[in-house]
Amino acid sequence: MFRIILVVLMLSFTSLTAHAHDYHASITDARYNPRTQSLEVAVKVFMDDLENALSQKSKSKVTYSQAPQVQQLVQEYIGSALTFELEKGKPLRHTFVGAEQEADVVWVYLEVPVKTQNLTHLYVRNVVLHELFNDQMNIVNLDYKGKVNSSLFQKNDGTRKMSF
Repeated sequence: MFRIILVVLMLSFTSLTAHAHDYHASITDARYNPRTQSLEVAVKVFMDDLENALSQKSKSKVTYSQAPQVQQLVQEYIGSALTFELEKGKPLRHTFVGAEQEADVVWVYLEVPVKTQNLTHLYVRNVVLHELFNDQMNIVNLDYKGKVNSSLFQKNDGTRKMSF
C-alpha cells in the first residue's frame, strides 16, 4: 500500500503545471556511486515553496535564480534541512553541485562522500519545508547497488535509519 501511495505522489508531483498546488511534497533521490564511494543526490522541490523558505530564512524576498547569492542560500538551506549520517549524530559533509529550474520546480544536486564500499545503513534526516507546512511530505529514495529503500518523512519525524 505504501509503495502505491509513493507512486501516486511521484506521478502527481511530476505532472504539475505552474498553478498553485494543494499539497506540499519534495522528492529526494540518492544513488550510491561505487566508483567515487559517494551518494549522488537530487532533490526536487516546488519553486514557490523553496522561495518562501529562502525568504523566511534570509528575512527578505527571494526569487529563485542562478545568481550566486540565491544559489548560496539554496546550498545553505538544503544542507541544513537534509542530512545523511553513517553514525547517528555525525552528519556527512556534502558538496553542493548546483541547482536548476524545471517549470515550477527546482532540482538541487549534492554529492555526499561516504567513503565505504559496504554500506549497510544510513541515518537520514529530511526536514525540507517542514518549518512552512504542517502537511509537508518528503519522500527519500536511496539506491544502493540496485536495491532501493524508500521512506516518507513528515513533520516531527526526525532522523530515520534506512537499511540495505
